[in-house]
Amino acid sequence: RENQEFSSEDIPEDDNATFKLLGQGKSVCVFQFESSGMQGILKQVKPDSIEDLIALNALYRPGPMQYIPQFVESKNGCKAIIYPDPSLIDVLRPTYGVIVYQEQVMEVARIVGGFSLGKADILRRAMGKKKVKEMDRMKIEFIEGAVKKGYSQTKASDIFEMLVPFAGYGFNKSHAAAYSVIAYKTAYLKANYPAEFMAANLTNEINNPDKMTLYISETKSMGLNILPPNINLSYKNFAVADGDIIYGLAGVKNVGATAVEEIIKTREANGKYTSFIDFLEKVDLKSVNRKVFESLINSGAFDSFDENRATLLHNLERILDFVTKQKEQTMFGQTSLFDNNDESALPAINIETMEEFPVLEMLNNEKELLCYYFSGHPMDEYRQVWQKSVTLNLNRTDNAMPDRKYTIMGTITSARVINTKRGKQMAFLQIEDFEGSIELIIFPKIWEEKSIYLSVDAIVGFSGKIDTSRGDPKFLVDEVLRPEEMKESERSEVHIKMGNSYNEDDLISLRSFIIDNQGNSSVYLHISSLDAKRDTVIKVSGQITMGASENIIKEIETYPNIEEVWVS
Repeated sequence: RENQEFSSEDIPEDDNATFKLLGQGKSVCVFQFESSGMQGILKQVKPDSIEDLIALNALYRPGPMQYIPQFVESKNGCKAIIYPDPSLIDVLRPTYGVIVYQEQVMEVARIVGGFSLGKADILRRAMGKKKVKEMDRMKIEFIEGAVKKGYSQTKASDIFEMLVPFAGYGFNKSHAAAYSVIAYKTAYLKANYPAEFMAANLTNEINNPDKMTLYISETKSMGLNILPPNINLSYKNFAVADGDIIYGLAGVKNVGATAVEEIIKTREANGKYTSFIDFLEKVDLKSVNRKVFESLINSGAFDSFDENRATLLHNLERILDFVTKQKEQTMFGQTSLFDNNDESALPAINIETMEEFPVLEMLNNEKELLCYYFSGHPMDEYRQVWQKSVTLNLNRTDNAMPDRKYTIMGTITSARVINTKRGKQMAFLQIEDFEGSIELIIFPKIWEEKSIYLSVDAIVGFSGKIDTSRGDPKFLVDEVLRPEEMKESERSEVHIKMGNSYNEDDLISLRSFIIDNQGNSSVYLHISSLDAKRDTVIKVSGQITMGASENIIKEIETYPNIEEVWVS
């Protein structure tokens, strides 16, 4: 809308999908709500209105963040809403009794102290800038005005002192509302038009490899299919066809805008390309150069034709030479002058068929050019070993418990070796599995013994512990294992993460289900906490164990206030 107005009437009556998505913390790509911290807050708040989004936008900043627990507990009915005075209920009801906005500070000053809005704004600015003398003077005026309106002097003084910190933290609601309108709209698109929304976001980050990797991973986690580049289907940007997202040509490394424009313009003018040679014959070779051809071949853009990637690259020079000479003859009219002279015809091109590249080489090329593996995964050969042996999924390292030993497995994507103060070498490796990645810290003794197995692209298993003392989780390695040395783990623990709005009835219902589905797995409850950096983990009585089949896990996920369930 041109006037940027927005109200609850702008939200479709049946738009449960948007708030359900936000309440699950699935807010990657959602404006202002994308950070991991905000995802956690969304899971706890379970927003169900635009007012909730506006409040979270204002609260999730240094200072007011300390009031989020009160906001969450009051919103979810875990704690009674407390208003400073009944006269302020209408002002504070949208934020469950918490003063969030500068406008609320001004309204309290007007209702209780009898201030005009102009004077209330002066008070807000004085509080925000901690102008002590001015605040002292205005406090006297506030109390006098409140007493005239029937408030006691003590009540008036208490309310004034209550305003002081909030005025310093308070955010402008109109600003937060503008942000939240965009946030709601992006969340709506993600919930209701997921393929189109993610295609647009991938296009937006087409020149940002880190964001591309994150967004591709998010797209896959949403159950959406991303097709690799295709010379006859891909456009400049990411596009959607039959519910699938097609990789955009502009997202292929080394393929510039001029080349992309030429490829698409020629295809639209002359029809789809029927072969690699047909492609070279049709496009302008001044706009699309050899580097572009190599990148498109290695990205899989010509996989729909007969020749494999190794064959195309091996014959690229002779094919280019053949097509160039053919175009020169056509340009100078030689074929039309000597149509009946066999000597004018170019000799037929001989394509030498090659065996396709090793899978790992193809995958590495794809990752380099597209930020993603399309033909498979380097660990496909060891998928069963990974499934049976690892005890920590690299996509869930935040849930790892301190001081517990885990087994992981992955392909090494980078390695950095340094010298310690004692002249020994240690290493920092980055590995990734099918679900995520993590940095490993390998100390000198292990590095000295096992470095022969730890080159980039190697697939290796590790045992050790998670360290969160330096910010992002790191894995401290105490043993290096080759895939054939890894033993099948006993998956004997079921972890259940509870939302903070659970109640006694929820726990009783969950306990009954666990007892009805007895097995050999211990049960751990993870309780969300806004005040702590990590969840509180409680091991259920050893007498209560349960089965860990896929069906049981899926059924637990349907219970009220269950955020996540996993087996380790």
